[in-house]
Amino acid sequence: MMTKIITVLSALAAAAVANPTVGYAGYYFADCATPSIDAANAYAGSCINVENIPIKSFTAYVESGACADGTSAVLNTYTASGCDASTLFETVSVDSVKQCFAADTTLVSLKVECV
Repeated sequence: MMTKIITVLSALAAAAVANPTVGYAGYYFADCATPSIDAANAYAGSCINVENIPIKSFTAYVESGACADGTSAVLNTYTASGCDASTLFETVSVDSVKQCFAADTTLVSLKVECV
């Protein structure tokens, strides 16, 4: 019985490690000057849609969780809904430090992956 409990707990811990949550915010202005016009949390493996508003910059960082050993989190940004590869704008590496990225475009969807 104890072995089963340890196995289940180990599996849950491994799943939590492989699922980072990335905080995203879009800005009207360059250099991520406030105020933010759009904010969202992107979860590993899930495509989310964000406001269809032109931006000049965005911030992204890993809010919680982490990728499995040997991989790191990236945020894929898209110019259309549905995270279709044909509309990929940019892929940026993210970690726990909030970073500012230039993006003179209209981002519509986001997806986090561990690569």
